[in-house]
Amino acid sequence: MPVTIKKVLYVKPAKPTRHVQIPLSNCDIIMPPYYIGFFSFFKNDLKINNFMNIQKLLTSLEDVLNDYYPLAGTLKSVPDGRSIIDCNDRGVQFIITECSDIKINQLENNKWVIPHGLVPSLPIANKIDSVLFIVQHTTFADGSVALGAFINHYITDWFGLSTFMKNWGRRARLEQIDPPIHDRSLLKASGNPQTHAPPEYFIMKPRSEKASNVQQSPAISSLTTKIFHFSQDNLKRLLEYYSAGISKGNWISTNDALVAHIWRAVTKARKIDLNTEVFCGFTVNGRDRLIPPIPESYYGNVVL
Repeated sequence: MPVTIKKVLYVKPAKPTRHVQIPLSNCDIIMPPYYIGFFSFFKNDLKINNFMNIQKLLTSLEDVLNDYYPLAGTLKSVPDGRSIIDCNDRGVQFIITECSDIKINQLENNKWVIPHGLVPSLPIANKIDSVLFIVQHTTFADGSVALGAFINHYITDWFGLSTFMKNWGRRARLEQIDPPIHDRSLLKASGNPQTHAPPEYFIMKPRSEKASNVQQSPAISSLTTKIFHFSQDNLKRLLEYYSAGISKGNWISTNDALVAHIWRAVTKARKIDLNTEVFCGFTVNGRDRLIPPIPESYYGNVVL
């Protein structure tokens, strides 16, 4: 079930943009050095030829990159050791692939394994001059499409990636968008901000030399990536199950219920002693939690 690469393109903004250098904020540089991303799957139920027209995607991507021009740049080091975004219009990577042996309905099979190549080979995130944004368009045997989008986590958070994809779609439909804000100085602290001690279980104590020499876990021979499909009915059942007993005035989202279910399964699989206290932590979008709040159109990491 191979995925065949048909073409690799580099898409630049439709018009030349300003060649500026944007320093990364403190919220950017503490992000782990990897790419975040997701896949959207589109069924071609009507058997339309040239479903999800690639040329239209490319044209609208060129258009929206005029607003999101940092995505078409690269990381660059400056003499003080920090990294900046060099907005140089190098372009984003657009990979066109085919998976001619699989139909999209097979994705709902619980035993189905993701074919090699559906997820593109991603560069090292903290490597200077690496491409910052990657798109992979995969056409299946029935004409359905998987569209994957992956962005360097130093550039933005999940909210920023999601907002970009929505605005790309709006531009493809010839709709207007709210332009993003690229001024990362908005996150600079002003005055004398208060500091608060974190909860005890979040404090990372330095490891002793003796502990550093201990093998923490056995070597992993190989990993297999699988898809777990939760239908709308299953998600509804999970929400009802985990909402039972919630005190009046409180609520949980469908995502909360799904994460709780997965967390229980993972904890059980790890065979942790029943008396062990474990924690499941979340990062959250901090744009509307700061004082004053950061505009939703701010493009960068605001993760708390």
